Amino acid sequence: MKKSPPDSKSVNIHDEFVRAVFAHLELVAEFLTLYLSKTRDGLKLLKQLDLKHIKLENTKFFGHEGLERIADLIFWIPLKRGKGMTGVVFVFEHKSTRKRSWPFQLLKYLIAFWNKFFSEAKNPESRYFVLPAPLLIVLHNGSKPVIDKPTLEKYVAKVFGTKRFIPKFDYLLVDLPALSIAELGTAPLLRVILELLKRATDGTLYDVRKQILQPLAVIRDDEATRYWIQRILRYMDKAIKSKKQELTSESIAEVIRPVYNERSTEMSLTFLERLEARGEARGEARGEARGEARGKTEFGRNAVLSVLRERFTEVPAKIEAAVQQMNDPIALESLNIHAATCRTLKEFAKALP
Repeated sequence: MKKSPPDSKSVNIHDEFVRAVFAHLELVAEFLTLYLSKTRDGLKLLKQLDLKHIKLENTKFFGHEGLERIADLIFWIPLKRGKGMTGVVFVFEHKSTRKRSWPFQLLKYLIAFWNKFFSEAKNPESRYFVLPAPLLIVLHNGSKPVIDKPTLEKYVAKVFGTKRFIPKFDYLLVDLPALSIAELGTAPLLRVILELLKRATDGTLYDVRKQILQPLAVIRDDEATRYWIQRILRYMDKAIKSKKQELTSESIAEVIRPVYNERSTEMSLTFLERLEARGEARGEARGEARGEARGKTEFGRNAVLSVLRERFTEVPAKIEAAVQQMNDPIALESLNIHAATCRTLKEFAKALP
């Protein structure tokens, strides 16, 4: 029997948040810097990577069943001294529940990317052709630490004489429940995001809401900061509602007080209006599974163009056409942030696919 396409509603709030925020490439660079530097091998790898030129890849691949499979995030990272297409493919998966199939899923995504890379190569049989080296990371924010890390070897049947044929396959596990708050690093925005993910599943998010944005107090109040606080508040609102609690204008004021001080009451009303407006806009765009995805993508395109028009008044037709052709909601999230932080339209255009 042919399987039906996966329901987009099955994507939980944590998955959606991770995919959106880590589409921001500076956050990816900070994340890799923090966790690769913890080991000797990781530090050696980190020194080779050109983190200033990370590229977000298309995450949609088609399997043998003809169904679309979507990895959380896949990045291409060139090497500082690499030539041509030499680089690293970084598969970044988020998990909020422990499953034995983690390594099998990672392997499928890696093979899918390698297959795409191979098929697009001009001469893959050339002795100079190489597949990009893999970097595989699972970010886990479940309610409990992972005691027994799932591995591919544990997933394969034990048959005498076949062990040598099982791929030597491993990945880096960043297990948030097992980490202390101090181990989440010092980069302000990354620290807040990782703590949010950790608190949202261990049940302490509402209790610590008054200090959750404290690290952002050192960041200047600009359009990019307001964008991130709005994104964080949306996630907090969903996470807290799942625990039968609610973000009111008063509680939002408590959350943002470390950043806005005496303006927190005034700003809380603005953020609450934006939360409600975003919810209404998404609600209008939603239909059944495919209709919802189309609505989300359309909303993303409009959001990017709205930010550009607000900042630069007129948007060249070429840029507007390029944005309108984009269909990847994750790439649109990243582009939205770039629209809010770029200095010129020329700089923004360089980020377009």
